[in-house]
Amino acid sequence: MLAFVNLPVLFAIAIPLGLLKEKDDKAYGAFSGLIGFMAMHLGTNFYLKQHDLLVAADQMSTHGQTIILGIQSYNTSVLGGIVAGLLVASMYKKIVNLRIPESLGFYSGPRLVPIITLIVMSGFGLFIPFIWPPFFNLFMLIGHWISTSGPVGYFFYAVAERVTIPFGLNHLVTSVFRFTPIGGSAVIGGEEYYGTLNMFMAYVKENAVIPLDLAGKMEQGKLMIQYGLAGAALAMYRTAHAQNRRAIKALLISGVLTVIIGGVSEPIEFLFLFVSPLLFVFHAFMNGLANMVLPYMGVKMGFTGDLIQFISFGVLRGTRTGWPLAVCVEVAYFFIYYFVFRWTILKFNLMTVGREESSPVTLNAHEETAIANIPVHDKSELQAAEQMVKALGGKENIKSLDNCVTRLRLTIADMGLIDEAAIKRAGGIAVVKLDQNTLQVIIGTKVIALRRDMDNYMGIC
Repeated sequence: MLAFVNLPVLFAIAIPLGLLKEKDDKAYGAFSGLIGFMAMHLGTNFYLKQHDLLVAADQMSTHGQTIILGIQSYNTSVLGGIVAGLLVASMYKKIVNLRIPESLGFYSGPRLVPIITLIVMSGFGLFIPFIWPPFFNLFMLIGHWISTSGPVGYFFYAVAERVTIPFGLNHLVTSVFRFTPIGGSAVIGGEEYYGTLNMFMAYVKENAVIPLDLAGKMEQGKLMIQYGLAGAALAMYRTAHAQNRRAIKALLISGVLTVIIGGVSEPIEFLFLFVSPLLFVFHAFMNGLANMVLPYMGVKMGFTGDLIQFISFGVLRGTRTGWPLAVCVEVAYFFIYYFVFRWTILKFNLMTVGREESSPVTLNAHEETAIANIPVHDKSELQAAEQMVKALGGKENIKSLDNCVTRLRLTIADMGLIDEAAIKRAGGIAVVKLDQNTLQVIIGTKVIALRRDMDNYMGIC
């Protein structure tokens, strides 16, 4: 529970850490995120204190206040951490290049960022008492609508979570519901909790029965579509050209294992997302359908997006969670996905993985020499990194390289040098072009190792 309680400050630290490119910038940015988050709430606390708006501990929940890092302030929850992190990251890029008098040169560059952040975010905190109460009331209304609209609200929430995946915003959608008042609130064990995940963990701690309205907002549809995606993977394998099946088998198996064991669905979803948006619409609909129906079947397992959580929050908590029924739905989803994907791929001749001709990546003499000089145990990994760098236009074309959980995030000098077919042959699942110089390559859970190998390879070129 400690991590969940401190999620707002963790978001404030993590967002600058993720958005800034250079290693030194990441360190100063993360520290500035912490400073900015605390300064923001200190500014709010100052305003509330000066206007005699601070309330007693037993009244804080009804007035939208809480204690954050020892500071009594408005309970902006994760949204406050996200806003603070985004503001700090945005300010960092402007402040770090400011020129100041030579006598103050010691405080220039990254050292100046926490100082200005402290001043700016303190001022921003003074405006929160004017901004947050209306938002707080709006969040409560939205959460109330989803809770009281029954299956309709559960359906649209789950669909929204899926359709935002291509833009990388799905975590923002779920985080807002999981950790803020928009996900609802409840008094459990004498303490008030906001957000679906916070409430769920509190119910588990109290060994209490999960109420129906919470079960509909716990993303239970994700577990069903994980096994549905396994059926989709089998359909893509069976519809691939016979000569290509052996080559794509490892890709599909690793993708399915990642989905079922790790709960990360992108490696399979991006195999068909851009090939057939219609199939992705079907996929989002099935997620909403499962999320809508399961609570009324008595399935209340919680955030079971992977096998470990299914066992922990489903099987080990007994049949009252409805896990045997969930298994039946999973089997049904596997076959529904298999037949729908197989029929659609063949009917419309979709170029899913293994259905298009491919040719091996060729290396020039310099590249062959570089690979030959790599120790034997490192060859396969660094060769994949070398092929990816080449597909991205070469070392000179890569201006910045970073990664998130499943994606390489790059700034490119010339987008015209990008070879998408070569990227896929090098292990990429899909390419998302955000603008003329920014793109993302969907890799899967191996992205951290690949990014490290790409750094090493570009260092020896």
